[in-house]
Amino acid sequence: MAHTRIDTLQRAARKGGYALPHFLGGTIEMVVAQIKAAEDCDSPLALGFAPEVFPVVPLEHSLPMIVNAAQRACVPVATQLEHGRDFDTIMRAVQLGVSSVMFDGSDLPFEENIARTREIVKVAHAFGVAVEGELGCVGGSAVTSMPEKESFFTEPESVVEFVERTGVDTLAISFGNVHGRYRGKPCLDLERVRRISALVDIPLVMHGGSGLSASDYRQVIESGISNIHFYTAIASGVWPYINQKAKAAQTIPLYHEIVDWTVDHFYHEAVHVMDILGSTGRASAL
Repeated sequence: MAHTRIDTLQRAARKGGYALPHFLGGTIEMVVAQIKAAEDCDSPLALGFAPEVFPVVPLEHSLPMIVNAAQRACVPVATQLEHGRDFDTIMRAVQLGVSSVMFDGSDLPFEENIARTREIVKVAHAFGVAVEGELGCVGGSAVTSMPEKESFFTEPESVVEFVERTGVDTLAISFGNVHGRYRGKPCLDLERVRRISALVDIPLVMHGGSGLSASDYRQVIESGISNIHFYTAIASGVWPYINQKAKAAQTIPLYHEIVDWTVDHFYHEAVHVMDILGSTGRASAL
């Protein structure tokens, strides 16, 4: 069960009262570190690729790398194209072997979001690939050069119709979470999450999980979130860690040393996340 669908792992997380850790797998260092952390922690794992975060890395390079690593892992690993915004890109990802895709129609009118999501679901399901939709809009941005999206919260009353008419396997919702860094103290509407969770039985996903407290994460999971995405808080610590290592070495590092330090940083951060989300020790039961 190494390479599996994301909704399978999310449903197990929902039933078990923990959250599936979801990390970006934009480079080989990130992928190696995060899978090693999952294996050492006996944790299920989701690895995604977001083209807007790594525009210089072609899908044809990144996705086969992630899929190959997932297939060789000793724990269940789901792979996903994140924030796919057009049919052609999503179909390329399906052909490259991912086990799940996300169609982000969050900035579209409700009916158009339904129509385009339903089209993706129909084709992806024919290939056995799970589909994540998004209703409401998770604002912010993980990319400093891009303008931040404006948030608008998911309306619980619209969720049932969206899920029934699209057939999505999992749903990303907006409840005060933002991509990238939070501006000020996070204000999460957990009652909204609880209402949505009570209305549908598909797993709910939180994008913009970086930078919250351990208590925040526990409350988010208890309210009904089964999958939390991480990137910004972890990635922002890479350079300080490398710089510290280079100063201690007192020499100009060769590139392979930088790679080693990068793997080490992502590994320890992933272990920390798995501990907080309660996914440690859960893989053996899947």
